[in-house]
This record gives sequence, structure tokens and C-alpha cells, in this order.
Amino acid sequence: MNDIDAYINDLLQKLPSEDSEAVKQSLEEIGKVGRGNRDAMKALQEFLKREKRMPLRILAAQIIPKIKEMPQTPAKEFKKPNVFQCPGAEKIKRVEIIDVTCPHCHKKGTASAAGFEHEFACESCGGMIHREIPESCIEKCPVGSECVGEDRYRKYLKGRKKLLEK
Repeated sequence: MNDIDAYINDLLQKLPSEDSEAVKQSLEEIGKVGRGNRDAMKALQEFLKREKRMPLRILAAQIIPKIKEMPQTPAKEFKKPNVFQCPGAEKIKRVEIIDVTCPHCHKKGTASAAGFEHEFACESCGGMIHREIPESCIEKCPVGSECVGEDRYRKYLKGRKKLLEK
């Protein structure tokens, strides 16, 4: 346990106090030094469950978002999410049926396109139809290519690049 953790633990021990001013000072100090500390977060949540004094409850509720902010996890430590936990990956993999009008032969029809496909062939004339691909979290995710596969990931980025160049 480092010095900050020990200090936060000392502050957390003061929370059940009857002295409102001491509790207020402890809460404010936890808000200053407790950023990213999970034990402090859990202790504040427990404090909110049992505390009856409304001004202290309000202060604790205001402090939780301050300490909840977690620093960015380095890519090498980032754990790849399960595919069913990542809505961005599901959106990229999902095949959609969309209504299209071919810009070449002007015929209306339907096409099936995966979320990563920015172009596909017209069923009538064979001309290429381009579509906009919406932004997805895999674009910024350090393991995005692992979630959807390298090939899909490259195609997705190619489509997004073309959209941003317009």
C-alpha cells in the first residue's frame, strides 16, 4: 500500500463520524486525492447508502464523478472485450438490408451490406454504389482490429477515410 492509499484509507475511516464538519472535510479531501481509487469509490457508495444527512449526501454525490474518472488504459494492458459486450464490433459485423438507388442505372432496389462495407455492386448493372459508414468505437479502440478482424477493420477504415475526405 502506497502513501496515497494509506491517506485515503485514513480519510475513509472518518466518514462514519457524527461530526459533520470532519466528514465534510474528509469527503472534500477524498475528492482531491482519490481519483481512480476503486476503494474510495466503493466507500463513497456505501456512505451514500447509510448516510441520512442530506448536505453530506449531496457532497458525496458530487465527489463520486471526480474520483470515478479513470486514467487511459495503455493498449498492452487493455483486455479485448467479448464480442457480445462490444456494440461497435457487432454493428460492424452485422449485415444490413438497405434500400438503394443506383447512381449509374437509377434503378431502385435493396442490397445487403455488412457494417464495414462502404461500397457494393448494383444487382442490375454491376456499377459500384458507395455509402457512408457511420463512426464506430472500433476506430478509437486500441484492440478494435482484434474485435472485428484485420480485414474488416481495414475495409472499415478505408470507408471512413473516403467519407472524411469529402
